[in-house]
This record gives sequence, structure tokens and C-alpha cells, in this order.
Amino acid sequence: MSGPQRELLGVIIALLVVALAGPRPAAGHAKLLRAEPAPGSIVKTAPRVVRAWFNDELDPKYSTLIVTDSRGRRLDDGKGGVDLNDLDRKTMLAKPRPAGPGVYTVKWKAVSADDRYAAQGTFRFTVAP
Repeated sequence: MSGPQRELLGVIIALLVVALAGPRPAAGHAKLLRAEPAPGSIVKTAPRVVRAWFNDELDPKYSTLIVTDSRGRRLDDGKGGVDLNDLDRKTMLAKPRPAGPGVYTVKWKAVSADDRYAAQGTFRFTVAP
């Protein structure tokens, strides 16, 4: 290998080292990946458990999942949040009491474990008559 080729190889290696060891981009914030029942879905019977999956590890202390009926009455037991049986801490669940047909709203607040950024949102599903 000639001198200029060796220098070029050295520059390329140095650039790779800097690129790989340089500052990392900001951590991603928690985003809802999917839920069960699915947002906008129509189900035959009211679910005993509502689950939501996220892309990031969640802080169990601050992340919540709430289920309400069409009148805004809370149906879950007040313990909706991170599923502590999920070792990755990326799943939340709530256990609503039995309810009849209607439109239900799920409100979630997902606080990322790494940077404590809070993302929130809602989705609805319908229990058919």
C-alpha cells in the first residue's frame, strides 16, 4: 500500500471512529405501537383487559392507562399502568369492570424511563350491541 493510500485509509478509520463514538442523538420518546382492542375497532364483547404496547421502556411510577365510557365515567380499577410482568417495561394494561355496548375511550400517558419525557394520547374502541 502506497503512502497516499495509507493516509486515506487512516482518515477513513478516524472518521469512522469519530462517527461511532461521537455524541448520540437524543433518546426516542415513547410512542404507541399498537393496542388491544385496536384503536377504532369494534369488538363483540367488552374486554377484561386493555393493553397498549410502546416502543420505549416506560417509567412505572408516572405512566398511566385509563378507560372511560361514553359519559366519561372511569371503568378501570385505578391501577392501569405499566405491566410489571413485562420485563422490558414497554407494555401498559388496565382492567375495566364489565360494561355494555358503547364507545370507550382509552387515555394513556407514557413517560420514558430514560429521559422522563411524557407523551400522551387517546384512542377509542366500540363494543357492539
